[in-house]
Amino acid sequence: MRRVFQRRRKSQVFNHPPTRFMNFKFFAIAAFFAASASPVFAQSSVKMGFTSGGNYSSLQSGLFQTISGRANATAGFTVQLGFGDRFELNTDIMYVQKGATAKVVEFVPDSAPRQGSYDFFYNSFEAGLTGGLKPLKSIPVYLQAGGFMGAHFHNLDRSRDELYLGDYTDINKATEATDLNEAFTGIDYGAIFGLGVGEGKFRFSARYHLGLRNLNKNRDFVDISDCITSSSCRATLTWFFR
Repeated sequence: MRRVFQRRRKSQVFNHPPTRFMNFKFFAIAAFFAASASPVFAQSSVKMGFTSGGNYSSLQSGLFQTISGRANATAGFTVQLGFGDRFELNTDIMYVQKGATAKVVEFVPDSAPRQGSYDFFYNSFEAGLTGGLKPLKSIPVYLQAGGFMGAHFHNLDRSRDELYLGDYTDINKATEATDLNEAFTGIDYGAIFGLGVGEGKFRFSARYHLGLRNLNKNRDFVDISDCITSSSCRATLTWFFR
């Protein structure tokens, strides 16, 4: 019995120190990471505000020639998360009017095609997420990059079936302009590049939105190799509530 008791006692003395050492090591590592992260989270901030401004959009496609883009107002809501003095995240929910004016023709018998225009104007609710980095601590300028996703809808005229685009000389190879209306109902997504200026109550932002989705995929039973993409330049001012 004494030998058994001595063996147990020795094993207990032998096993306890490593366990205590492992616990101490675990808590030391956890404390290190907590101490490293605490300065960032201690300086984090949340701001919400109203955003409005102007947007100039355009469309790029091999199916038609663009005469001009569409300039209009935009408005929405912004949430800004600040991390320390140099980094931030911005979330924007915006209502945007987008589109472009395309060149079209009307084929007239025994005469040259009559040139005209057709407005591919549509509306979008967009959600954007951008990260901002301030290169110089003393200058309130943030370089921004991120992405967006939008849901499009339109009220385009379906009665102008005499207008054609694509091939402006041969009606047999041309496409009715109204056939492209459905391309502007659906989703779009892409990249955002820009900069933000200002701290405190107001923030001015200038951004470029590059659409990466082929909007022609919103149409049924068409050759999606014919690509339609969007782009826009946007200048906005955000007023933060606090």
